[in-house]
Amino acid sequence: MWNPGVHAIKNWQFNPNLIIKSMIRFHHSKVLIPVDFSETSLLAIKHGAFIAQLTKADLYVLHVINTPLMSQNMFVPLVTIEDQTEIQGKVAQRLALLEQEVKTEYGIGFHAIIKSGNPAKEITQTAQEIKASLVVMGTHGYSPIEEIMIGSVALKVIMRSPCPTMTMSHEASHKGYQRIVLPFDLTVNSKQKAHFAIEFAKKFNAAIYAVAMLGPDEGEYKAQMELVLHQVQVLAEDKGVPYHTDVLDHVKNRATGTVHYASQVGADLIMIMTDQDTELSGLFLGPYSQQVIHKSHVPVVAIRPEELYAAEDADLIPSTSGN
Repeated sequence: MWNPGVHAIKNWQFNPNLIIKSMIRFHHSKVLIPVDFSETSLLAIKHGAFIAQLTKADLYVLHVINTPLMSQNMFVPLVTIEDQTEIQGKVAQRLALLEQEVKTEYGIGFHAIIKSGNPAKEITQTAQEIKASLVVMGTHGYSPIEEIMIGSVALKVIMRSPCPTMTMSHEASHKGYQRIVLPFDLTVNSKQKAHFAIEFAKKFNAAIYAVAMLGPDEGEYKAQMELVLHQVQVLAEDKGVPYHTDVLDHVKNRATGTVHYASQVGADLIMIMTDQDTELSGLFLGPYSQQVIHKSHVPVVAIRPEELYAAEDADLIPSTSGN
């Protein structure tokens, strides 16, 4: 199987300054949570409210009315809804109950938003409109119904969101983030998440577990990856963030390796780039990202790369078409 990481690095001169130059930072003024009242979206409320409480951010809770899906049992007990006004009224009632619960438990600002239309489009537009600093949402596994109804929406949001997106399955705990896994590989944009992760870890008193993923034929690049890990260590130590490193050799599936490593170290959060296994600068959500998001039992923060730095090295990176 063709390996984009090896192909890219053989045609690209290693540039350690990409870590320092990247300006992707952790901001925490507004947390946006799309909610469809499913189990995972209500879990996202707990994660988002916890983050907002600790960072003193405001919580924006969005429900997008997708009329063709109103036959889904969103409301308990099940109700028959005949017109848009009635739909909005029922949604407003549920959001009011959520607001009361969130304010009672977390004591944070709560802003309810109701829109109609395509869920993925409305979520990303709302994130732009309110200048969200983080989108927090639930996703599901590969069951056909769940993937079509909810999973595909989450994937589209991750690809298009103007800010980092945190997703989680129903298994993800919401008790905090103490150990954050930061996987690195040979691709250009892999390193751009370093500042964001360190600043996030600092805010939550968490430790960074940086791990280099090298495939069976990538052993010759071990020294370069160790240099990357050392650079991130310098940044982490400067912020007083506990830091651990590992280099994994002969990794056949980086997504499985990442999730397994997170389980081994007892991590409660994984941070990845959206295009970590492509060179397409955020325009494509590669199989590595999708697999990590769906396989992980802990929340995953997906960060789109800065096009500035990808474009800066564009003449050094060959065009790629897939895995």
